[in-house]
Amino acid sequence: MSIPPQKTALPRRIDARKLVQREQQLDGIVPSGALARLVSSTESVNGDVAVTLAFARDLQRNQVATGHLQLEVELLCQRCLQPVSEQIEADIAWGFVWSEEQGKSLPKSLDPVIQDGDELDLYQVLEDEILLNLPMVAFHDEECVSQDAFRSGGEEPDAGEQHENPFKVLEQLKGSSNKS
Repeated sequence: MSIPPQKTALPRRIDARKLVQREQQLDGIVPSGALARLVSSTESVNGDVAVTLAFARDLQRNQVATGHLQLEVELLCQRCLQPVSEQIEADIAWGFVWSEEQGKSLPKSLDPVIQDGDELDLYQVLEDEILLNLPMVAFHDEECVSQDAFRSGGEEPDAGEQHENPFKVLEQLKGSSNKS
């Protein structure tokens, strides 16, 4: 039995221009402890984030990175309020720009990533991508709360039973003011 090789941690700061010029590929992990916003948005993060990125120029000569990320997180089930495990996977299609104006000219298939200065905080951009891919509502696939828990304790009223009109008092007050 062989032990699979350990992936190395990706660098936190990168220069996208240089990586694009070299058509470099990054394949590694991002330690979950380095993603504070993700940790605070979930119950827990199981393991590290696996990331593959390929830097290149597309047909329109845009500087891009394409790839994939995956991780497993524990979220709060909105039915039973217990942790539920979610596998998060996302395809990455970034276009590197240096201003918002340049970002507006990118094709719709690319998400603009603004690199201020010489370096880009790769972990922050990856964390943004993960947060955007978290489910809006998490719940267990199986029934974790019985259907009886969603019913009220009272009995259903009979259709023939007459209910008192809550506006009857207002009607009487209005009627008494018209008599004056």
